[in-house]
Amino acid sequence: MRKPMLMRLQSVLGCDDLTQQMVLLPQNKISPRRTESSKLTLNIVVGYTGSDQSQAALDMALWIAYQTRLVKENPVLVHVVYVIDQVQPATLEKADHILWQARCLASEWRGSLDAHLRIGNVATELSKTAQEMDAEVMLLGCRTLKHPLVKQLANQTPCPILGLLPKQLSVVSSD
Repeated sequence: MRKPMLMRLQSVLGCDDLTQQMVLLPQNKISPRRTESSKLTLNIVVGYTGSDQSQAALDMALWIAYQTRLVKENPVLVHVVYVIDQVQPATLEKADHILWQARCLASEWRGSLDAHLRIGNVATELSKTAQEMDAEVMLLGCRTLKHPLVKQLANQTPCPILGLLPKQLSVVSSD
């Protein structure tokens, strides 16, 4: 990210020290990215659990999608991904409820949203989704700057990762 862009974001969010609260990891080339001119749909992936942190990440993704739609002709699609480790009747009901919450948040923004239920390892399934959707960015709600999921994703995800902390912003880039 360029510094002027970060300064604008810092101003909009009312956070005076945003640029000092960022962590950038080296670029990780997993798969070749299409050029922007060849992409029709811009995709944003959000790891979602229904927590306050993941709701903040979804709000940020929907805001980014909304702002992008104002200046670009390309459609913008937010992909909400909820991952469970195994299928059980109660876990499916919980997953349905959590993805319903995400759809409700998206309807407030009048945004396009696809909800994905994945089964398996969280980092693996989020990475697969980002790769399958040729995501521009992945957003996650985090509790610390050294969130273990962000570290796992950094080595296997083909797009930048933006981890949102409760009162700060952490950017981890793997692209």
